[in-house]
Amino acid sequence: MEEKQVYGLQLLTFLVNKYDYQIVNIKGLPTQDYWLVNLKQKYPLICITNELYTQANINESVFGQVYRAILSTFTMAVKCLILNTNRQSSRFEYQQLIQIPIIEDMPVDSFLLETFEGIDHVVRKVKNVSQEKRHLTKVLQQKARSQYYSSLRERNMLPKVTFTFMVICVVMFLIVKFLAFIPGDEITAAIMAGAYYKMNVISAFEYWRLLTSGFIHIDMWHLLMNMIALMNLGVVIERRLKRSQYIITMLVSIIVGNLFVLIGDGNIVTVGISGGLFGLLGVYSVLLFSEGGYKNPRILSSYISTLVINLFISMMPNISMLGHLGGFISGLALGICFSNQAKLKSFKRHVYIAFGAVLIACCACIPFVSRITPIYGGTDAKIIYSAEQLHLDFYADYLLDRYDAQMASQGENGYKELLTQLVIQERQEKK
Repeated sequence: MEEKQVYGLQLLTFLVNKYDYQIVNIKGLPTQDYWLVNLKQKYPLICITNELYTQANINESVFGQVYRAILSTFTMAVKCLILNTNRQSSRFEYQQLIQIPIIEDMPVDSFLLETFEGIDHVVRKVKNVSQEKRHLTKVLQQKARSQYYSSLRERNMLPKVTFTFMVICVVMFLIVKFLAFIPGDEITAAIMAGAYYKMNVISAFEYWRLLTSGFIHIDMWHLLMNMIALMNLGVVIERRLKRSQYIITMLVSIIVGNLFVLIGDGNIVTVGISGGLFGLLGVYSVLLFSEGGYKNPRILSSYISTLVINLFISMMPNISMLGHLGGFISGLALGICFSNQAKLKSFKRHVYIAFGAVLIACCACIPFVSRITPIYGGTDAKIIYSAEQLHLDFYADYLLDRYDAQMASQGENGYKELLTQLVIQERQEKK
């Protein structure tokens, strides 16, 4: 029995040291099974055993009970590898499980050699079994301490990208509140800070507002709700994607969401990071279904609830459903492009083409939606007045000319004179 335990410890030490697997501590386990987990490996879950597990008894065995319990904690379907040191064991594959015998004096399965380089020299007889056990136990204890402190540091680390986006949103919210003292209303202040406003985008060619509007919020409640959603979704996505992929998802989703608004809505003002949040939700959807997380009833129920809530929010008054739709489509496309799942590999090329076609079509539609309606002369005048109060006279003159040119292109002359009169009224009222 001690010799069999040594074989298990040899495999355990090898996988923990070389492939950074972590040991799953299971209290009261009646067998000598060792369980390991590492989500970054091809086989995230490994069981090292000397029990005689077969395809016929695997579900009813102790292994089956433990496997189902561990599996319920994952947010995705994971492959499990059983390394069996029992001489009577045999190789079999069953659903997400694969068992491979590994005996000390028999050739190692070629599959294992490809998956874990060097494993063919791990299981071996030793002269002093007790001494080998003490040595391996000491090595495992040292590695466990190292992994423990590493996990503590990782848990205490702030989700940097998510936190950065939150800080930007809060800072821009405060800037909007400060600017609101100039014109006297927050809508104009938000436009000055970078909110989406079709008149400015089309007439003054301020296409940068398609991005900056995502970080502008006017209402405290709106900001709070979006920050809670960003923390919940962002932390999950930041752990699963590369930092660059996460940033690209957020920015592209905001831009595409506002492109949808530009094409489909009238001369409205839009603010908020909702397009980016729906992009993250799209990425999460791809991860959930490509990795099999939907098979977990608890996770699927949570996902459906989140989806339904966001769908109802999208249908509320003053909420841009088009912005949400554009963000979600972007997230789905980028999630597939970023995925490493083999089942999506052949699908990626089609997604690249389709998403590229959507972007090209959106850009091509812009010249056909260049008419501004309805016109808000009072708002336009307040924007010009705010620019003057911030000593941006060149910008005020530029907007006055561009607004007038836009209206002239629509067959309505004299808008410059009207705006000049309205700006004068603003000056007099503020005095």
